[in-house]
Amino acid sequence: MTTGTRDKKSKRIGEVRCQNCFVRFYPPQGAEQASCPECGWEWYISWSGKLAKIRKPVWESWERHLAEDKKETEE
Repeated sequence: MTTGTRDKKSKRIGEVRCQNCFVRFYPPQGAEQASCPECGWEWYISWSGKLAKIRKPVWESWERHLAEDKKETEE
């Protein structure tokens, strides 16, 4: 691994990528759930030290978003 690659990866410690819109964001340190600031989808987050990973969606949030999208398309 080159120094440039290592620097880029170290800048992303604590950062996750939304699995819906692919925007990168920083959830609050230690948070179990976080919402994407771009699309609003909520995710369960796991932590290994300062490294954050998205584990799965918060299904209640998905159901709410899908219902809202369906309602908008019907109007």
